Amino acid sequence: MSVPRIALLDPFGRPSSEPSVLTDAPARQVVRHVIGLLVLACWFPLMATAVTSGHLYGLPLSLTTRTRYVVIWTQFTAAAVVFWWLCWLVFARTPLSQVTPRQRLLQRGAAALAAAAGMYATAPFPIALAQVVGNAVFSCVLAWLALEVCRAHRVTLRVALPRTAVERLRDWEITKLVLTVCIAGCALSFLLLHLIRWTGAGVPVMKGGQMATVGVDNIGTLAIALVSTVALEDVVIVAATTALLTAVRRPAWQIYTLVCVPEVLLHAYLGLPAIGMLLFAAGRVWLYRQYGRLLPFMAAHFTFDLVGGGIMLIQGLPFWYRPALGLLFSLLVSWIGTRLEKAAKSACPDAEPQPATPDSDTPQPTDHPDPVNSR
Repeated sequence: MSVPRIALLDPFGRPSSEPSVLTDAPARQVVRHVIGLLVLACWFPLMATAVTSGHLYGLPLSLTTRTRYVVIWTQFTAAAVVFWWLCWLVFARTPLSQVTPRQRLLQRGAAALAAAAGMYATAPFPIALAQVVGNAVFSCVLAWLALEVCRAHRVTLRVALPRTAVERLRDWEITKLVLTVCIAGCALSFLLLHLIRWTGAGVPVMKGGQMATVGVDNIGTLAIALVSTVALEDVVIVAATTALLTAVRRPAWQIYTLVCVPEVLLHAYLGLPAIGMLLFAAGRVWLYRQYGRLLPFMAAHFTFDLVGGGIMLIQGLPFWYRPALGLLFSLLVSWIGTRLEKAAKSACPDAEPQPATPDSDTPQPTDHPDPVNSR
């Protein structure tokens, strides 16, 4: 089975030329770290999804006082694990032999403050907006932890901004591919949702609109909530999981399973139509294995959810507003693509740019992959 390579960087940012062969011990350690990240990433959203989806099957929508205390302490325990894990990794990579005293103080201090903020963010705030902001803060801290775990295993998620016109065009083409996958996966889920409602099959499905189900009632709350969604789903669940498991040569079916199952569970509030999110998850895994660029994934997912959620929030307006906004968004995407193509052709007039082709640092399928060291 062909597997892609993960580009490795040395401390100076150069690709590793001759990585050593993995042993069983570090491979098992990487898998444990991946599972730990997935549990931490999915714990908070799954509790909210369990309450919402459980209501579809007749369970009470509100928690008892005893259950609420158990949930609060479990959240705090998970946040404490993130605190110590993040501090441990940052402290371990910042000895005085590697960094200056100033860098050591700044990096360790930032890690401790961010991890402490993540713990505070799990507090049961009485205001709904404060809870949304708290979830976003914790998700960003967890995304930092995922980056540190990858760095500890010498696996890069490639979050650098594109520097040339050709690189910007390449990232734009990848962004459009991710947008297409997002649209296809969500369209399949909502097609199943409306089909089940129309046939009256008696299968429990989401009642009402998606925004009301997830507790979002304005565009500001939606934007803040999407920070949490992108940090968890794109950075931790898709990118970090795919990169780390590929580095230790796990079979492709294991990578797809460990990404698709959490994605479906996180959207279980849809009911049975949540199985449509398999396309949403598997398509993004395939694209990341091909191109390995994280920023296009984050930008595409955030934009898709923001535009889609915004259209759902204006349902009180006349119907023609929604197709008009969709057409305006399509025209904007076309205009941006045209500008980037012109800039890329101007930068290299003698050669036709190939924006969506993986470069040397991108994970690529190969029949004889080079050994990869995750240590």
